[in-house]
Amino acid sequence: MSLSTRPLAVLLASLVVLGACTSSPDELAESPNAESEGNDTAEVEELDETVEPEWAGAPLNPFDLRKGQCFNEVSWIDVVQDRRIEITAAIDCDQPHDKEMYHEIEFPAPNGAPFPGETKMTEWSTERCFDAFEDFVGEEYVLSAYEIGFLQPTQETFEHPVGRHRRVTCYLYDDAGDKLTESAFLTAR
Repeated sequence: MSLSTRPLAVLLASLVVLGACTSSPDELAESPNAESEGNDTAEVEELDETVEPEWAGAPLNPFDLRKGQCFNEVSWIDVVQDRRIEITAAIDCDQPHDKEMYHEIEFPAPNGAPFPGETKMTEWSTERCFDAFEDFVGEEYVLSAYEIGFLQPTQETFEHPVGRHRRVTCYLYDDAGDKLTESAFLTAR
């Protein structure tokens, strides 16, 4: 992709919002989709969709990810319960991992405000994640070896009477789909 079209392609690709992540198999049964993912074209690790894949890390709720934290995402289909299981697992950045969280920001809306819509939320998230990228990595996004993704509130989590999630979590991953083996912080890659 040419350097001049990459930011536009990122914006367009980010308009497709993917399904949510949850923290553990126990919480999966209790929790509806918590967040939607934007601009994530990396494949979720899947060997045989009906067999739980091997994975490393400590399961956590994606809402609990913090800046500089590395993580893996795995997914499989539980044929007994007829549902997809998705797990986000924190892992040390010096271990092979899929992604690293590099920025978080709250969408500016008071409690009780209506969801602004997927398009506006995705555009806002894309812009904020793009703006924060260079300060974390030490390289302009268009010249880097990383892609940008993010988790953002869905209408359900945004308007939930108790949760009222406004947080957008920006993360990066290798643009070739390879595992990362160190933190991307100031690598200038």
